[in-house]
Amino acid sequence: MGPLEESLRPAKSNIQRQKELLQGAIRPISIGIKQWSIEGRITWSAALGSLFPVVGAILLWAASLQSIDPRRMNDLGLVSVLPLSAHAAFLILIIGFGLAIHQQQTPEPILLLYVVTLIFMIHGTPTILYGTLRYSWAWKHIGIVDYIQRYGSVDPGISYMSVYHNWPGFFALNALVTEAAGVKSALSYAAWAPVFFNLMDLAALLLIFKTFTSDQRLIWLGVWFFYLTSWVGQDYFAPQAMNYFLHLVIIGICLKWFSVTTIPSATTIKRWLVFDRAAALFDRVVRRGAPVETPAAALRPSQRASLITIIILLFVAIASSHQLTPQMTVIAIGLLVIFQRCSARSLPILMAVLTVTWFTYMAVIFLNGHILEDIIESFGRLTGNLNGNLINLAQVSEGQRIVALVGRGLTASLWGLAVLGGIRRLRQGCWDLSVGLLAFGAFAMLAGNSYGGEILFRVYLFSLPFMAFFAASVLYPSPASGASWRTAVMTIALSCALLGGFFFAYYGKDRQYYFTKEEIDVAQYLSHIAPPNSLLIEGTNNYPSRFLNYEYFTYVPIVLESKETREEIVDHPVEVLSRWLDNKRYAATYLMITRSQKIQIDTFQEMPPGSLDKIEQALIQSGKFKVIYATADATLFTLADEASGAKP
Repeated sequence: MGPLEESLRPAKSNIQRQKELLQGAIRPISIGIKQWSIEGRITWSAALGSLFPVVGAILLWAASLQSIDPRRMNDLGLVSVLPLSAHAAFLILIIGFGLAIHQQQTPEPILLLYVVTLIFMIHGTPTILYGTLRYSWAWKHIGIVDYIQRYGSVDPGISYMSVYHNWPGFFALNALVTEAAGVKSALSYAAWAPVFFNLMDLAALLLIFKTFTSDQRLIWLGVWFFYLTSWVGQDYFAPQAMNYFLHLVIIGICLKWFSVTTIPSATTIKRWLVFDRAAALFDRVVRRGAPVETPAAALRPSQRASLITIIILLFVAIASSHQLTPQMTVIAIGLLVIFQRCSARSLPILMAVLTVTWFTYMAVIFLNGHILEDIIESFGRLTGNLNGNLINLAQVSEGQRIVALVGRGLTASLWGLAVLGGIRRLRQGCWDLSVGLLAFGAFAMLAGNSYGGEILFRVYLFSLPFMAFFAASVLYPSPASGASWRTAVMTIALSCALLGGFFFAYYGKDRQYYFTKEEIDVAQYLSHIAPPNSLLIEGTNNYPSRFLNYEYFTYVPIVLESKETREEIVDHPVEVLSRWLDNKRYAATYLMITRSQKIQIDTFQEMPPGSLDKIEQALIQSGKFKVIYATADATLFTLADEASGAKP
């Protein structure tokens, strides 16, 4: 070997050594890439297999809608006309979801597709079938939007639905949306409100649940259970639906970005609570309830200020749109702050000030008089407030008794599952303090007031997301549990049971909530011909009413009269109603009887079944009343010229 070759030898050795090192570094990377690509193909191939149930369910559901006639509904509501193919479509979707969620590697977009499909199938079914806006109060809300569009303002002192003029945020927003969209009325989109608001809630639920756990199965099953048990029907075109979403968003922001990273010392807690035992118990609960997951990174002052501003703006929208939701939000955030789950300690105080300010300055007209007295009278009456929420089963039709009992059973079942799930989480070492506070905090409102006989349903609604999370914990209490296929079977079986209860509880009153085009035509006709200061007598207010020019009318529902007056009208309809309509204080007088009014009377039996049919026939045959507009489903009367002495 020559000198030149000898001098090059070390260089060759260095090159060879670097080449070997490089190969050693590349080999695990290439193996990892190959392994990742294989696992990715397996995951997505399984995911693609999970798509078949979704597609099959959608196609079967869409085909089943073609054979459904809403007019054939009986006292059990929409569930009574759903064909077997529709039930089969939901069953396929449930089976597909149960199998997909059991596979821990199922991509989240697949699970999202299942939940979105469930929302569309549940809430899109009435919208597509009916072709008209569902539920009488949704029509009345259209009337408030229409009023703001025509006048550009609200009138807090106006009669009928004055509460909405005192909390007009939702209606003003929709008037703006309607004008910006270039449509004539909010009727053009209001029927799809349940689908829209439930999709919005989905984003907020995911934001919240992902602060509780990183277990994908528990997160998505909790969301799934939420939609299978959200039966109280507050997702229609109403302020509650919008404000519920905003309420959830505020909670999500507080949990994700304002979590407490440092628990106060035992000395500090003792200084707060004074008593040693109380301080020790509080310290133990707070420390054990600290989140297991890694807390979010600390916010910069500018980020914190921006998020606080967003929360305040969202809460101002809530306070200006609804009476109950601000109180629920104050309770929820207040509990999170007190138990060291939220670091924005001044938020509950600020929210309370904003709520009281709106009540005392902007809604003072509404609170004056009997309204304020009713609120004060019902405060603290827990038993009375509860009893006012439950219908008397002895005074409703047989079908509605079944609907009411199933609704109560579904509620009790969810709460029972939530308790079991909470116990299972505790046994796994997860205290879930935030979930527990939010699940049970809303129950404090039961002692506040009856909220027009609806407070129990609203408490259920506001506690529902967190109860659903606990209920899902029965099957997946920890990331290591639920590996057996028995869990998948139980998920499917439990989902079927909950959906069956939901069908009765949510769809059970749709015979009353469904309005035909003929009923709408009569109501529109009256709204266009009636002059200001008109009197309208109606069997009940359960029909498409007050959505156009509602300020023109004085409304007198017969069903709200005293028992003696109702009996007199049924026994002597011509004499009593002709006297009522011959009232010279009004520019014109009318009486309307519709199909949906008759259904409500026959269902809840405030008057003997068939009363409105009897009244209608008596007026037609008397000769003292003139039918000025009639369809198969509605009749509009006024006094005959010779009876009133003047033209209507």
